[in-house]
Amino acid sequence: MFSRTLVPIVLAAVAAAGIVKIPMEISERSGLSDAQIRSLVTPLDVRAADCPVNITDGGVFPGPDTPTAQALLSRNSFVTRQGTKLKLLGKDFRMVGTNIYWLGLDENVIPDPAYPSKTRVLEAFADVSVMHGTTVRGHTLGISVGNPLSVEPSLDVFNDDAYESIDFAILAARLYGIKLLIPLVDNYNYYHGGKYQFIGWAGHNFTGTGSNIIPPDVGAFFYNDTKVVNSFKRYITQHLNHVNHYTGIALKDDPTILGWESGNELAAVLFGDGPAPPAWTKEIGQLVKSLAPRQLFMDGSYGIFPDSGQLETREVDIFGDHFYPPNITKLTTGMDLVNKAGRNYFAGELDWTGNNAQSDPLDEFLSVITKSSGAGDAFWSLFGHDDNCCQYVEHDDGESFYYLRENDTMPYISAGKTLIEHAAEITGQKKPTKFPAVACPQYKFSSSLLPIDFGIDLGFGIHL
Repeated sequence: MFSRTLVPIVLAAVAAAGIVKIPMEISERSGLSDAQIRSLVTPLDVRAADCPVNITDGGVFPGPDTPTAQALLSRNSFVTRQGTKLKLLGKDFRMVGTNIYWLGLDENVIPDPAYPSKTRVLEAFADVSVMHGTTVRGHTLGISVGNPLSVEPSLDVFNDDAYESIDFAILAARLYGIKLLIPLVDNYNYYHGGKYQFIGWAGHNFTGTGSNIIPPDVGAFFYNDTKVVNSFKRYITQHLNHVNHYTGIALKDDPTILGWESGNELAAVLFGDGPAPPAWTKEIGQLVKSLAPRQLFMDGSYGIFPDSGQLETREVDIFGDHFYPPNITKLTTGMDLVNKAGRNYFAGELDWTGNNAQSDPLDEFLSVITKSSGAGDAFWSLFGHDDNCCQYVEHDDGESFYYLRENDTMPYISAGKTLIEHAAEITGQKKPTKFPAVACPQYKFSSSLLPIDFGIDLGFGIHL
């Protein structure tokens, strides 16, 4: 059934720059008159006069067009794997895009942390769309433990309010035709939580943040303490069974979600000492596959370790690595190993800046991926404007990317052109000659919109 909150949200999400675009899936199936639909839509606000001027030489992207029948079919279809390649509707599907780690919970705003606004989420997906991306890797859509705002703030206590931002981000990805890859746990101890929360809940004491944890070997309990493993499996079960408030689709049944990643940059114990234990990855993979048999499963280990048994884990569809900096030798070695194992390869994070003296040229690195047998990539990491669409939200890691942001010290525009041309080429599109600005805000959402209940069946087993 169509969610009681989805109709006004979707209707609000089709107004931009004063022009109302009514998606076919709403206007033809809702039974509402054109006037009724338009009465539910709030037009785009005008940016304040004192905001920095955006580059608009390439035109302006106000929002997604009315979806074609093929686009609707793609939204309602699951990505599958055939050997080393991913497929969507029988055609090759290449994961290409970015990391947007803050979609579920953000640390870069006041208060810190806080749920991101719909304005920021929509702008981010619009950026991915105009950059020809197909996929977003979203950490906090799956990693959400140990914080009062988390999905699981304390052991076996679940917070339904935390799903508001997660559910909306998944809806937004659907509206923009973007697939999602979602990690389930972090190797580090940051604001959104990770393996150390489960370790602490089991009574194993530690101190420290990020990767600076004392004692350093306490992380091994995440894999070898049955109590810890079972608590993590309960979290996974809760999360994948959650029904999206906006779409009415359980996360495990949503084709918007390409797949689940066992974790972010997992290591055996310490960085670089091997993958997450293959037996543990197998156990987690079996759980994910039993809950979500139509979605893919990725090993979230940091790197490829050929003599560890890692590549023999049959439950894994995708293996990969992260690149700080881009290194073609490391890339080709890893891809060859994964291809021989008959799986798909994904460079899940990469430094786009070129600031590291040891970095191979970005365009050459990306070209290797383009020419490979089905590999994909996602750069680290995308940010946009604040809630007022005026100033940029700043992040302090030196590798945050801002679409079409003019800057004297960071090559946002020149590197962005490389990233965009790569995404277009890897997906079989012509390299763009113009780069449209993204309207911000994409849409304004009125809190006064009344919930309306429609029964809309999009077919293919998907009901909205």
